[in-house]
Amino acid sequence: MPFETWMLVVVFVFAFSAVMGGAEIISTRRNLNALNRRMRPLYTAEARRKKSVLDRYEAKLAHSDYGSELGEKLKGANLTLSPLRWMAIQAGIFTALSVLLGVLLSLKFPFNLIVSFYLTVFLSRKWLKSRRNKFAQLVNSQLPEVSRMLASCLRAGMSIQQSIETVARELKAPAGPLFNAMSQQLHLGTSVEAVFEKMSERFSSKDFQLLLKTIIIQRKAGGNLGQALDHLAKTLEDRARMNQELSNQTAESRYIAITLAVIPIVLIIGFNVVFDGFIMPLFTIPGLILLVVVAILMTIGFLAIRKVSNIKA
Repeated sequence: MPFETWMLVVVFVFAFSAVMGGAEIISTRRNLNALNRRMRPLYTAEARRKKSVLDRYEAKLAHSDYGSELGEKLKGANLTLSPLRWMAIQAGIFTALSVLLGVLLSLKFPFNLIVSFYLTVFLSRKWLKSRRNKFAQLVNSQLPEVSRMLASCLRAGMSIQQSIETVARELKAPAGPLFNAMSQQLHLGTSVEAVFEKMSERFSSKDFQLLLKTIIIQRKAGGNLGQALDHLAKTLEDRARMNQELSNQTAESRYIAITLAVIPIVLIIGFNVVFDGFIMPLFTIPGLILLVVVAILMTIGFLAIRKVSNIKA
Protein backbone atom coordinates (compact mmCIF):
# COMPACT_ATOMS: atom_id res chain seq x y z
CA MET A 1 0.00 0.00 0.00
CA PRO A 2 1.45 3.41 -0.93
CA PHE A 3 2.63 5.82 1.77
CA GLU A 4 -0.03 8.40 0.82
CA THR A 5 -2.75 5.80 1.41
CA TRP A 6 -1.34 4.96 4.85
CA MET A 7 -1.30 8.65 5.74
CA LEU A 8 -4.95 9.04 4.65
CA VAL A 9 -5.93 6.04 6.80
CA VAL A 10 -4.10 7.43 9.83
CA VAL A 11 -5.67 10.89 9.36
CA PHE A 12 -9.12 9.33 8.97
CA VAL A 13 -8.71 7.20 12.12
CA PHE A 14 -7.41 10.18 14.05
CA ALA A 15 -10.26 12.44 12.88
CA PHE A 16 -12.88 9.74 13.58
CA SER A 17 -11.47 9.15 17.09
CA ALA A 18 -11.43 12.90 17.78
CA VAL A 19 -15.06 13.27 16.66
CA MET A 20 -16.21 10.27 18.72
CA GLY A 21 -14.24 11.46 21.75
CA GLY A 22 -15.72 14.96 21.48
CA ALA A 23 -19.22 13.52 21.16
CA GLU A 24 -18.65 11.33 24.23
CA ILE A 25 -17.38 14.33 26.24
CA ILE A 26 -20.41 16.41 25.25
CA SER A 27 -22.78 13.55 26.09
CA THR A 28 -21.14 12.94 29.47
CA ARG A 29 -21.23 16.65 30.25
CA ARG A 30 -24.93 16.84 29.43
CA ASN A 31 -25.66 13.83 31.64
CA LEU A 32 -23.70 15.36 34.54
CA ASN A 33 -25.54 18.68 34.17
CA ALA A 34 -28.88 16.89 34.14
CA LEU A 35 -27.89 14.91 37.25
CA ASN A 36 -26.77 18.10 39.02
CA ARG A 37 -30.09 19.77 38.21
CA ARG A 38 -31.98 16.84 39.74
CA MET A 39 -29.73 16.72 42.81
CA ARG A 40 -29.60 20.50 43.34
CA PRO A 41 -32.61 20.61 45.75
CA LEU A 42 -30.68 18.26 48.06
CA TYR A 43 -27.58 20.46 48.22
CA THR A 44 -26.79 22.61 51.23
CA ALA A 45 -26.48 26.37 50.88
CA GLU A 46 -22.67 26.05 50.88
CA ALA A 47 -22.76 23.44 48.11
CA ARG A 48 -25.13 25.54 45.99
CA ARG A 49 -22.79 28.49 46.04
CA LYS A 50 -20.74 28.66 42.88
CA LYS A 51 -17.10 28.07 43.74
CA SER A 52 -14.58 30.59 42.50
CA VAL A 53 -11.03 29.89 41.41
CA LEU A 54 -9.83 30.83 44.91
CA ASP A 55 -12.25 28.32 46.48
CA ARG A 56 -10.95 25.56 44.22
CA TYR A 57 -7.33 26.33 45.11
CA GLU A 58 -8.29 26.38 48.80
CA ALA A 59 -9.90 22.94 48.44
CA LYS A 60 -6.84 21.51 46.67
CA LEU A 61 -4.46 22.87 49.29
CA ALA A 62 -6.68 21.70 52.15
CA HIS A 63 -6.64 18.12 50.80
CA SER A 64 -2.85 18.03 50.42
CA ASP A 65 -0.61 16.66 53.18
CA TYR A 66 0.83 20.07 54.06
CA GLY A 67 -2.58 21.74 53.90
CA SER A 68 -4.28 19.15 56.09
CA GLU A 69 -1.50 19.38 58.69
CA LEU A 70 -1.67 23.18 58.68
CA GLY A 71 -5.46 23.03 58.86
CA GLU A 72 -5.29 20.89 62.00
CA LYS A 73 -2.93 23.42 63.60
CA LEU A 74 -5.30 26.27 62.75
CA LYS A 75 -8.25 24.37 64.20
CA GLY A 76 -6.23 23.62 67.31
CA ALA A 77 -5.68 27.39 67.66
CA ASN A 78 -9.44 27.99 67.30
CA LEU A 79 -9.00 29.79 63.96
CA THR A 80 -11.52 29.53 61.13
CA LEU A 81 -8.95 30.49 58.50
CA SER A 82 -8.21 28.13 55.64
CA PRO A 83 -4.55 27.17 54.98
CA LEU A 84 -4.48 29.30 51.81
CA ARG A 85 -5.76 32.41 53.62
CA TRP A 86 -3.24 31.85 56.43
CA MET A 87 -0.43 31.71 53.85
CA ALA A 88 -1.79 34.89 52.24
CA ILE A 89 -1.65 36.65 55.63
CA GLN A 90 1.95 35.48 56.05
CA ALA A 91 2.79 36.86 52.59
CA GLY A 92 1.30 40.23 53.59
CA ILE A 93 3.32 40.28 56.82
CA PHE A 94 6.47 39.40 54.87
CA THR A 95 5.88 42.29 52.45
CA ALA A 96 5.18 44.77 55.26
CA LEU A 97 8.28 43.72 57.20
CA SER A 98 10.44 44.04 54.09
CA VAL A 99 9.29 47.63 53.61
CA LEU A 100 9.64 48.52 57.31
CA LEU A 101 13.15 47.07 57.53
CA GLY A 102 14.13 49.07 54.46
CA VAL A 103 12.72 52.29 55.93
CA LEU A 104 13.62 51.97 59.62
CA LEU A 105 16.90 50.05 59.43
CA SER A 106 17.98 51.00 55.89
CA LEU A 107 18.43 47.35 54.99
CA LYS A 108 19.11 46.84 51.31
CA PHE A 109 18.14 43.98 49.02
CA PRO A 110 18.45 41.04 49.69
CA PHE A 111 19.09 41.50 53.43
CA ASN A 112 15.63 42.94 54.05
CA LEU A 113 13.99 39.95 52.32
CA ILE A 114 16.07 37.38 54.20
CA VAL A 115 15.45 38.98 57.61
CA SER A 116 11.75 39.48 56.80
CA PHE A 117 11.33 35.84 55.78
CA TYR A 118 12.80 34.44 58.98
CA LEU A 119 10.96 37.00 61.12
CA THR A 120 7.66 36.11 59.43
CA VAL A 121 8.16 32.39 59.94
CA PHE A 122 9.28 32.84 63.56
CA LEU A 123 6.57 35.32 64.56
CA SER A 124 3.75 33.40 62.87
CA ARG A 125 4.79 30.15 64.55
CA LYS A 126 5.12 31.81 67.95
CA TRP A 127 1.75 33.55 67.60
CA LEU A 128 0.06 30.36 66.44
CA LYS A 129 1.62 28.41 69.32
CA SER A 130 0.59 31.11 71.80
CA ARG A 131 -2.99 31.04 70.52
CA ARG A 132 -3.05 27.24 70.71
CA ASN A 133 -1.87 27.42 74.33
CA LYS A 134 -4.47 30.06 75.23
CA PHE A 135 -7.22 28.00 73.63
CA ALA A 136 -5.97 24.94 75.52
CA GLN A 137 -6.08 26.94 78.77
CA LEU A 138 -9.70 27.92 78.08
CA VAL A 139 -10.56 24.26 77.53
CA ASN A 140 -8.63 23.28 80.67
CA SER A 141 -10.67 25.71 82.77
CA GLN A 142 -13.83 23.79 81.82
CA LEU A 143 -12.42 20.27 82.20
CA PRO A 144 -13.39 19.84 85.90
CA GLU A 145 -16.98 20.67 84.98
CA VAL A 146 -16.75 18.35 81.97
CA SER A 147 -15.45 15.50 84.15
CA ARG A 148 -18.23 15.91 86.71
CA MET A 149 -20.90 16.12 84.03
CA LEU A 150 -19.58 12.98 82.32
CA ALA A 151 -19.48 11.18 85.68
CA SER A 152 -23.08 12.19 86.44
CA CYS A 153 -24.29 11.01 83.02
CA LEU A 154 -22.50 7.66 83.38
CA ARG A 155 -23.96 7.10 86.86
CA ALA A 156 -27.40 7.83 85.38
CA GLY A 157 -26.95 4.88 83.01
CA MET A 158 -25.98 6.75 79.84
CA SER A 159 -23.37 5.44 77.44
CA ILE A 160 -20.15 7.35 76.81
CA GLN A 161 -21.53 8.61 73.49
CA GLN A 162 -24.71 9.90 75.13
CA SER A 163 -22.61 11.52 77.86
CA ILE A 164 -20.50 13.35 75.26
CA GLU A 165 -23.69 14.54 73.54
CA THR A 166 -24.95 15.91 76.85
CA VAL A 167 -21.70 17.79 77.46
CA ALA A 168 -21.82 19.20 73.92
CA ARG A 169 -25.39 20.37 74.45
CA GLU A 170 -25.04 21.83 77.95
CA LEU A 171 -21.64 23.50 77.98
CA LYS A 172 -20.71 26.76 76.28
CA ALA A 173 -17.68 27.40 74.10
CA PRO A 174 -14.95 26.31 73.80
CA ALA A 175 -15.65 22.89 75.39
CA GLY A 176 -19.20 22.69 73.98
CA PRO A 177 -18.29 22.93 70.26
CA LEU A 178 -15.28 20.69 70.88
CA PHE A 179 -17.39 17.87 72.29
CA ASN A 180 -20.02 18.54 69.65
CA ALA A 181 -17.42 17.76 66.96
CA MET A 182 -16.54 14.56 68.82
CA SER A 183 -20.25 13.64 69.01
CA GLN A 184 -20.69 14.14 65.27
CA GLN A 185 -17.74 11.86 64.54
CA LEU A 186 -19.18 9.21 66.84
CA HIS A 187 -22.52 9.43 64.99
CA LEU A 188 -20.66 8.73 61.74
CA GLY A 189 -19.51 5.39 63.16
CA THR A 190 -16.00 6.32 64.28
CA SER A 191 -14.86 4.47 67.37
CA VAL A 192 -14.43 6.29 70.67
CA GLU A 193 -10.70 5.51 70.74
CA ALA A 194 -10.17 6.89 67.22
CA VAL A 195 -12.08 10.10 68.00
CA PHE A 196 -10.14 10.63 71.23
CA GLU A 197 -6.82 9.98 69.50
CA LYS A 198 -7.57 12.56 66.80
CA MET A 199 -8.54 15.14 69.40
CA SER A 200 -5.35 14.43 71.39
CA GLU A 201 -3.25 15.12 68.30
CA ARG A 202 -5.05 18.41 67.63
CA PHE A 203 -4.64 19.94 71.10
CA SER A 204 -1.46 20.40 73.11
CA SER A 205 -3.33 20.38 76.44
CA LYS A 206 -1.97 17.71 78.78
CA ASP A 207 -5.05 17.98 80.99
CA PHE A 208 -7.34 17.29 78.03
CA GLN A 209 -5.22 14.31 77.00
CA LEU A 210 -5.34 13.06 80.61
CA LEU A 211 -9.15 13.16 80.53
CA LEU A 212 -9.31 11.23 77.27
CA LYS A 213 -6.75 8.63 78.39
CA THR A 214 -8.62 8.15 81.69
CA ILE A 215 -11.80 7.35 79.79
CA ILE A 216 -10.04 4.97 77.38
CA ILE A 217 -8.16 3.09 80.12
CA GLN A 218 -11.22 2.75 82.35
CA ARG A 219 -13.29 1.49 79.40
CA LYS A 220 -10.70 -1.16 78.62
CA ALA A 221 -10.01 -2.12 82.24
CA GLY A 222 -13.69 -2.15 83.20
CA GLY A 223 -13.31 0.03 86.33
CA ASN A 224 -15.67 2.58 87.81
CA LEU A 225 -15.39 5.35 85.24
CA GLY A 226 -17.71 7.73 87.09
CA GLN A 227 -15.63 7.60 90.26
CA ALA A 228 -12.40 8.01 88.28
CA LEU A 229 -13.79 11.13 86.58
CA ASP A 230 -14.80 12.60 89.95
CA HIS A 231 -11.25 12.13 91.25
CA LEU A 232 -9.88 13.59 88.03
CA ALA A 233 -12.09 16.70 88.39
CA LYS A 234 -10.72 17.35 91.89
CA THR A 235 -7.14 16.79 90.70
CA LEU A 236 -7.57 19.19 87.78
CA GLU A 237 -8.98 21.89 90.06
CA ASP A 238 -6.05 21.53 92.48
CA ARG A 239 -3.54 21.71 89.63
CA ALA A 240 -5.21 24.79 88.12
CA ARG A 241 -5.16 26.58 91.48
CA MET A 242 -1.49 25.75 92.08
CA ASN A 243 -0.48 26.75 88.53
CA GLN A 244 -2.19 30.10 89.02
CA GLU A 245 -0.27 30.71 92.24
CA LEU A 246 3.02 29.77 90.55
CA SER A 247 2.23 32.04 87.60
CA ASN A 248 1.64 34.97 89.92
CA GLN A 249 4.92 34.34 91.76
CA THR A 250 7.02 34.12 88.56
CA ALA A 251 5.33 36.93 86.59
CA GLU A 252 8.14 39.42 87.35
CA SER A 253 10.83 37.07 86.02
CA ARG A 254 8.93 36.49 82.80
CA TYR A 255 8.49 40.21 82.16
CA ILE A 256 12.20 40.80 82.85
CA ALA A 257 13.10 38.16 80.24
CA ILE A 258 10.86 39.82 77.65
CA THR A 259 12.21 43.30 78.48
CA LEU A 260 15.83 42.22 78.18
CA ALA A 261 15.12 40.71 74.76
CA VAL A 262 13.25 43.77 73.43
CA ILE A 263 15.46 46.63 74.71
CA PRO A 264 18.44 46.04 72.32
CA ILE A 265 16.14 45.87 69.30
CA VAL A 266 14.38 49.11 70.27
CA LEU A 267 17.72 50.88 70.87
CA ILE A 268 19.12 49.77 67.49
CA ILE A 269 16.01 50.99 65.66
CA GLY A 270 16.06 54.29 67.56
CA PHE A 271 19.75 54.98 66.86
CA ASN A 272 19.29 54.06 63.19
CA VAL A 273 16.40 56.52 62.86
CA VAL A 274 18.45 59.33 64.44
CA PHE A 275 21.75 58.44 62.73
CA ASP A 276 21.08 57.23 59.21
CA GLY A 277 23.13 54.14 58.34
CA PHE A 278 24.00 53.40 61.97
CA ILE A 279 23.16 49.70 61.55
CA MET A 280 25.03 49.08 58.28
CA PRO A 281 28.41 48.19 59.92
CA LEU A 282 26.64 45.19 61.45
CA PHE A 283 26.35 43.68 57.96
CA THR A 284 30.09 43.59 57.41
CA ILE A 285 32.02 40.41 58.26
CA PRO A 286 33.10 41.57 61.78
CA GLY A 287 29.65 43.03 62.37
CA LEU A 288 27.90 39.77 61.42
CA ILE A 289 30.20 37.81 63.74
CA LEU A 290 29.45 40.23 66.58
CA LEU A 291 25.73 40.07 65.79
CA VAL A 292 25.71 36.27 65.92
CA VAL A 293 27.60 36.23 69.23
CA VAL A 294 25.23 38.77 70.79
CA ALA A 295 22.19 36.90 69.50
CA ILE A 296 23.48 33.62 70.96
CA LEU A 297 24.21 35.19 74.35
CA MET A 298 20.81 36.92 74.46
CA THR A 299 19.05 33.67 73.51
CA ILE A 300 20.88 31.75 76.23
CA GLY A 301 19.99 34.38 78.84
CA PHE A 302 16.35 34.53 77.71
CA LEU A 303 15.97 30.74 77.76
CA ALA A 304 17.66 30.50 81.16
CA ILE A 305 15.25 33.02 82.69
CA ARG A 306 12.28 31.30 81.03
CA LYS A 307 13.45 27.91 82.30
CA VAL A 308 13.71 29.18 85.88
CA SER A 309 10.37 31.00 85.80
CA ASN A 310 8.36 28.42 83.85
CA ILE A 311 7.21 26.19 86.73
CA LYS A 312 4.16 23.98 86.34
CA ALA A 313 2.39 21.82 88.89
